[in-house]
Amino acid sequence: MKILTTVDIPKPEKQIDFSGKILCLGSCFADSMGEKLVQYGFDCLINPFGTLYNVCSVFNTLMRLGAVSGLLRSTDNPLFAKEDVILHPDGKYVTWSHHSRCSLRQSEGTAEDFLEKANRELRQASDFFLKADTVVITLGTSYVFKLKGTDFVVSNCHKFPAKDFERLFVPAEEQTDILRQIAQMFPAKRFILTVSPIRHLADGAHGNRISKASILLAIDRAIAESDNLEYFPSYEIMLDELRDYRWYADDLVHPSEAAVKYIFERFTDTFIAESFKEKMQQNLKAWKASQHEKR
Repeated sequence: MKILTTVDIPKPEKQIDFSGKILCLGSCFADSMGEKLVQYGFDCLINPFGTLYNVCSVFNTLMRLGAVSGLLRSTDNPLFAKEDVILHPDGKYVTWSHHSRCSLRQSEGTAEDFLEKANRELRQASDFFLKADTVVITLGTSYVFKLKGTDFVVSNCHKFPAKDFERLFVPAEEQTDILRQIAQMFPAKRFILTVSPIRHLADGAHGNRISKASILLAIDRAIAESDNLEYFPSYEIMLDELRDYRWYADDLVHPSEAAVKYIFERFTDTFIAESFKEKMQQNLKAWKASQHEKR
């Protein structure tokens, strides 16, 4: 008896191995997938500026990494400057380019300490990006928040008042253009694009579907025009293969750990050769032992 629709995923000619470096950028689902890659022994850097939700923030991050690494020429200083540092009302230093988890509390250091830390981590991430051959990008929403009085799309609002931002919907055509630019600016990189299966219900059920649809259209058009863009159907696997609520966490928004594991298995079946599976299991066993020793 056939009880589910299996998503067909063609295997690419080029597969991922342990010799390469993988940069994971995007929504918290990118964090989940990246953590799995690390556990199985792959050299992977996950969201060096913290979680990113939209294609504009991913683009800004890649432009900064590219400029610092020397892959892109820039007339502006790509390092963070003192004017980028914001003191949050709850007493922590942040920037509009970072997720809140990258913040520094006043009790732990000064604005100068935070700036030094941010640029040190930026240089390290840029060095990794220079050597990385694969970039996995997970896009979560077509909605962005632009800082009022500027053209800058913030990576995180840090719970500042809504009046400080302009909320915009990025149409598929604009997202396609951004993805096309990324592919053209970094032709030596392999980009694997995917759509986060996490439901953004703050936009409403219909708004969430429209948002995801815009991303899907953009990716489909960009891949048709670029040789170094590929697609992995995380979103489709969640909707078509794991379409029961038992595959969701208690919030009914995020995939459960079992769902993440299932989607990751589909990812490895697609992009990683069977000959590496035994080594992956050995690495996972070693990782679990190392975590046990830390307790």
